[in-house]
Parts: sequence; C-alpha cells; structure tokens
Amino acid sequence: MLDRGRLAKRPCMHLCSLRLMSYLQDIWNSLSQVVQSHPWLAPMGAIALTLLTLGRKFITTVAQRVLIKLDAKLDQKADEIADWLVGQLEQLLQQGWGLVFSGFQQRYYKSLVYLLRDYRVQGLKTRGPFVLDLRKVFVPLRVAPESADNITAAMLQPRKVKQGLDIWDFLGANIPSLRRLVILGPPGSGKTTLLEHLTLTYAQHFSRRYHRRTPRLVPVLLYLRDVRGAIITENPPMLAALIEQQASIQALNPPPHWFQTRLKQGKCLVLLDGLDEVADTQQRQQVSHWVAQQIRTYPENRFILTSRPFGYKTAPLEEVSTLEVQPFNLKQMQQFIRSWYLQTEMMSRLGRDDPGVRAIATQQANDLISRIQRNSPLVAMAVNPLLLTMIATIHRYRGALPGRRVELYSEICDVLLGRRQEAKNLPPDSLTAIQKKSVLQVLALNRMRKQVREFTLLQASLLIQEKLTAVTGETLYPDVFLQQIENVSGLIVEKQPGVYEFAHKSFQEYLASVQIKEMNQEFVLIRNIDEPWWEETIRLYAAQGDATYLIQTALNRDAIASLTLAYECLEEALSVHPTVRQHLETTLEQGLESLHPDRFKLAVEVKLNRRLRQLLPIDEHTEIDRDYITCAEYQLFIDESRKAGETRQPRHWETDRFAPGAAHKPIIGVGLNDAEEFCNWLTQRSNNLGDTYLEAGASVFVGDFRIRLPNLTEAKEYPLERGSSGETLFGYWCYAEQHEPVVLSTQGNLIRQYRLSQKMLPLVGIRIVRDYPTRYP
Repeated sequence: MLDRGRLAKRPCMHLCSLRLMSYLQDIWNSLSQVVQSHPWLAPMGAIALTLLTLGRKFITTVAQRVLIKLDAKLDQKADEIADWLVGQLEQLLQQGWGLVFSGFQQRYYKSLVYLLRDYRVQGLKTRGPFVLDLRKVFVPLRVAPESADNITAAMLQPRKVKQGLDIWDFLGANIPSLRRLVILGPPGSGKTTLLEHLTLTYAQHFSRRYHRRTPRLVPVLLYLRDVRGAIITENPPMLAALIEQQASIQALNPPPHWFQTRLKQGKCLVLLDGLDEVADTQQRQQVSHWVAQQIRTYPENRFILTSRPFGYKTAPLEEVSTLEVQPFNLKQMQQFIRSWYLQTEMMSRLGRDDPGVRAIATQQANDLISRIQRNSPLVAMAVNPLLLTMIATIHRYRGALPGRRVELYSEICDVLLGRRQEAKNLPPDSLTAIQKKSVLQVLALNRMRKQVREFTLLQASLLIQEKLTAVTGETLYPDVFLQQIENVSGLIVEKQPGVYEFAHKSFQEYLASVQIKEMNQEFVLIRNIDEPWWEETIRLYAAQGDATYLIQTALNRDAIASLTLAYECLEEALSVHPTVRQHLETTLEQGLESLHPDRFKLAVEVKLNRRLRQLLPIDEHTEIDRDYITCAEYQLFIDESRKAGETRQPRHWETDRFAPGAAHKPIIGVGLNDAEEFCNWLTQRSNNLGDTYLEAGASVFVGDFRIRLPNLTEAKEYPLERGSSGETLFGYWCYAEQHEPVVLSTQGNLIRQYRLSQKMLPLVGIRIVRDYPTRYP
C-alpha cells in the first residue's frame, strides 16, 4: 500500500504527485476526444486507452514510490543537517559564553591548544624537519570492551558493527558505568596520543563533530609519571589541588577554586595517562589508590586512565569499564599514511595546499602503502601506530623501504630499546640500546633453534646470563634486565602469567639473523633451509650480505618451498653471484612455459605459493589478491581436472593449453562455475585440514582457510594493481548482495550474469580472496 498520508504531510511532495496524475489525466481526456471525433479510430483508440489506463496506473505507482523514498532520504538528510547546525550553534554559544564570563577558561583552552596541537613521536632517530598538526594526522583508534555488557544497542549500528567502536561511542553513551574507563594497550598503540587528541578536541570545542551526544566537559590531562611525586607523599593533594599546583596552570592565574567548582559540578573530563610508567610497583599501587579516591570524591565526572596491561594488572581499579586498544586495520593504516604525507608535504612548502602538493603527497603515500602491502612482516608491524609512524618517517626521509628491511628493524629496535625512554624522561638504566640488543640476540637465536616463541623468566635468565655479564662488566640480574625490557621498551611482552615472548615474531627473527651474521653461523640456516619456521630469518640474513650459498642450496633441493624461498632471497639479497642468479631465474621463468609436466608443475606451484604468501590483509580474517590469476596457474587446475574427467579450459581456446608466451597473462574466458571450482580446488590443495560438506543444500567449508571469489564491496574498495596486462580485460567475477554473481568491469561497472553476452565472457578473469574462519585478532 502507498503511504498517501505521508505524501500529504509534505506539501511539495504531494503537489508533485498531483501534478503528475493531472498530466496523465489530460492525455487521457485528449485521446478520448480524438476517438469521439473520429469513430473509425475506435478500435485503435480502445487499445490505446487501455494501454494508457494501465500505463497511468503503473507510472503513478512508480512515481509515488519514488517520491516516498526520496522523502525518506530527505528526512534523513534533514536530521543530519539539523544536528550539525545545532552542534555549531552550541559551540558558538559556548565560545561566546566563555568570552563573556570566563577569561580564564579561554586562556586555559588556548594553553592546551598550544601545548597539544603538534603530533609528537617520542624517541624517533630519523625525524622530519617539520612539526605536523595532531588533529589533521590523528586516526581514531578502535577500542573493544572486555565485557560485551558494556555495549549498548545504540552503539551497535551497522556502520559500527563493521568498522568497530571508538572512544566517542563510549563518551556519547549516557551510562553511569561508562563514566570511568581504563584503556589498555601495548607500547606504541596510541594511548597517549588518544588522550592528547581528546584534550585538544574539547579545548577547540570540536567534540560534537565526533559524536553529537557527547557532553560539554572541561578537559584535564595529567601525565602520571610527572605527578607521581606529589601523589605518593604521606598527605597527597586532592585532584583539584593537584591540577592547580601544575606550573602550566599557575602561569594562567586561575580564579580561586575554579577547578574544584567544576569537579563538584561533574563538568570535567579527567584524563590520566600512563599508570604503567610509574615504574615502582608499590608507588604504582599508591597512585592507583589515589585515582580510586578521586573517582569516589568526584563521581559525576568522566575519568579515563591509560596503561599497558602489565602495569594495570599490579594496580587495578574497581568499578571501572576496561577497554582494549585494537590494532590498525588496513583502512586506518592507509588513512594515517595519506594524512601524514599530506601534512608533511604541506609543511615542507610553508603550508601551501594546492593540487600539485596533494598530487605529490598522494604519490608518495601510495608508494609506501604499496611497499607495506607487498611485505607481510611490515603489514604486521604497521598495525601499531608508533611503528607505522617510524616506517613512514624513514620512508620519507631515508628511503629505506623495502629493500633493506634490516635497516628498518635496526631503527625500530634503537627506538624501543633506548631513545623512546629518553624522550619520555623515564629513569635511565646502565645499558645502551646496542648492549641491550646484543643480549636479546642471544635469546632470540635460542628461541629460533627451539622453534618456539615463549619463554619463562628463569629460562631466559639462564640463556642471557653470560652475555649480560660480558656487556655490563658488573652484576645485573637477568630477570631485572628482562622486566626492564618488558616494562619500558615493550619489545618483550607477557603473553600469560609467567610466560613471555617477543612482541612480534618479526623481532625475534630479525635479532636471530643479526646474531647469526655476527657469529658467522650461516650453517644454521643451511641446515634449516627447508623449514618454514626459518624462512623469514633466512630472508633477513640474506639482506645483510651475500646470499649465493643459501640460494644455491635451495636450488639443489628442487622443492616448492625451498625454490619459493630462494626467489624471495634473490629479491632481497645484498648480493648474489651472477651464475646462481641466472640459474634460478631460468628454473622458474622457463618452467612456466615448459611442456615437461614435472618442470611445469613445480614452477606453477612456486608461483601459486608466492601468490598466497603475498595476499593483502583487509582485516583480521580476510586477505585479497592484488592481481588476476594467470594462465599458467589456471592451467594446473585444467590439467588436474582433466585427470578427474572434467573439462575446465575456456571455450575460446583452440587447444587444452594456453598459447606460448602467455604464462604470465591473466586467464580470461572463465565461466562462473569454473571460477568457483578453481577456488575450491585451490582451497583443497593449499589446505591439508580443510573439508567441504553440504548443509541445508549449501556448500559449507570447515578448515584453516578458504579461497573464494571477492564480494562487490571488497572488489571496489581494493582495486587491482595490475597495469598493462597484455590482454584486453573486461572484468572479473564477484558477488553482489544476496550472493548474486556479477562481473565488475575494469571501468567499475556492474554487469549482471544474465546480461553477460557471449562476446563479453571471453574477457572475464578471476580474482581470489582468502578467509580465515577461525582467525581472531
């Protein structure tokens, strides 16, 4: 039924509807008069009038439905515009009120803006010459509550379910239990920057831009490492007094009891940064107890405290909601890099912002994004905001990516083991970053040899004792050293009570490769050339010197895994003998065109193996290919299907094999059923634990991962990177809503399966996605 009443409530919409029906009625009347004037036209007129009657009803129905949908869209837009206007009006009134009645508040807010407007990275050796704008570079962090009970229905909008929650969702929720938040996250996850951005946002009256229901609050930011001394005294000051004791506040000459009044009124957002940076456990517990006392004294205010998990476990708060910082996803990583490069390029040109500057920034940002996405270890590191900033800075000012990843790892270890501690003004220790690194190298190599990541303090202490004594020249207890590494640098983390590991396996692999290089123990890698556990360590070792012997050893194995590794070492090696380089390239490139079944199969399996290792992570569960499946890869599917009595070659092929010289060209002319079967075949042959079964008539896969065709959203958001393919491609298969098969053309157009002509089909290729059903962040 049409909602005529709803149209009637909108005079403009109702008028449009009436006019449309009036025009159709005029046509009806004119045609009736013509028929009456010319009786011989009666038969044709009757048909025309019948068609017009049906057409009038159809057109009227369609028009009214269009108008109703348009009305709904206008309603939604009107609400959004109204919310924005109300927010702007509130900000203007608030600013005007502050100018008239509170000169101090304006001075206080200005001081916060001056203090926090710059984006700061603590301890980075390679720095840019320009300071960036925090508000323009900051990417909102995703946070997840420890308990699902803290998520309200209002938070669970479709957009939020897909993109995750951020801190503004919790600040905008009118729930008493969410007034007291603890945010936990590993080193470099952006906790301090988050609090600084919140403070800056409130000081600039921009909070309603992030969430229209956020309360108007006065931000107060305290770094617990700086106020620790006052808190741990016998008679510590209350919060209002502590705030007013700060030199930055005293310089503003605040009115008496200004902060106390607002705290009693519940109008403050109290941000307490770095509980873990109070190093002494007893003092940390004192600080935690003091924070709990302030929460009880001023219960109507909002409190947010940040900490690394280890520091909070020894000094937890009661009756608070705990949130965990989530790592960057691919979109956040891309957003940060693009914002960072735009600001850097603008500042390098004295603030100039024009299409030329933006084009340069876009080109450089896209280059870095592409380099990261092609390197799985860098993707794993880029989910951490601090490490991503380091990568971007080094890429911009040193050009160290990606060929010499060892330089990047060295720079990051330097920051984590030394300069970041100095930049935060934390107490120094007796070892330099180089000395700490040399001790950790011993531990890393031992864990690689044992093929484990975990270790206890006792195990690690026994392993590093000798090296620790050698570098210190004095007694430093190994357990104390390891806890310092954990607490300050974050290079080691406590996985579970009493069990530790390196923050990421990449660090363990890098440190082990350096140790092997320094100790001249290449034989360790030669002995493990076929072991997947050692692949990354071998690649990092190759990047530090001559990789000839490693590559020759892999070639002699003549196996898929070892040849794949050899090819990757060739790409990263500092040097390789020309004869060995040519031998490897001949084995792989000529193998793809070979008519010898075994040579062809080996070369294609190496290519498929490399493809699956280089998929682009979209999120924690999904990876997408950046290129089309090639003729050589699809040929292996054809060959193995033929043994099962199935014909899978494209219909436009004259034989059952691709044309000579086309091994690297995209496979085209593949029907939907064959494309889906290719994905199933690749899933089964790549996944020993996988299996497919039927449930309610649908094919259900259970296993480590599943290969499938992309959906339309994935295909559009992550376009192919292929340039000139040598083929005129029309598009590739993907799924629209309700699993409808469609073809997405190279121009971005959507073609339904039933509209796909026989001329188009020979130009359709395959792109794949890999899902990890059981993978969690």
